[in-house]
Amino acid sequence: MADSNEILRQHLTNIKNRIAERMAASHRNASGRSVASLKVEVGDGHAVLWGAKSFLVMEKGRGPGAVPAGFIEIIMDWARAKGISANAKSGQNVSKESAMRSFAGAVAYNIMKKGTKIHRTKQYDDIFTTVLNEELEKMSDAMAINLLDQVSTINDSIE
Repeated sequence: MADSNEILRQHLTNIKNRIAERMAASHRNASGRSVASLKVEVGDGHAVLWGAKSFLVMEKGRGPGAVPAGFIEIIMDWARAKGISANAKSGQNVSKESAMRSFAGAVAYNIMKKGTKIHRTKQYDDIFTTVLNEELEKMSDAMAINLLDQVSTINDSIE
């Protein structure tokens, strides 16, 4: 009989692995940092699956409004990780870095003013919600069976 911590660890690890698989299958990995941020922590009286804040944005998008500090650099890093390059407009004599910064600035401005496309079009990209709900149901069943086994063992020892 597995103990409760092991059941929690197993199911949280399943969630982590299934999210990584969904990200890869839907080509949502750029740098891989979001998937790498997923960490399972199980201890006395607690179990947590840690992950980057970006997961919610991946599912529902981001509305318009203030952007985090360094947002242009974040967009530049994302574009590079995705293999997106920016070239200067015809006739302009600017470096690739300046062209990339200009591109990232335009993207950041557009997100700040309009939000991301997934938000604007009211789309939904199920990265973790279904996985989480399915695995939580399995975890609940496993924990109930574990509890019944423990109660049964207690009952067996009383004679």
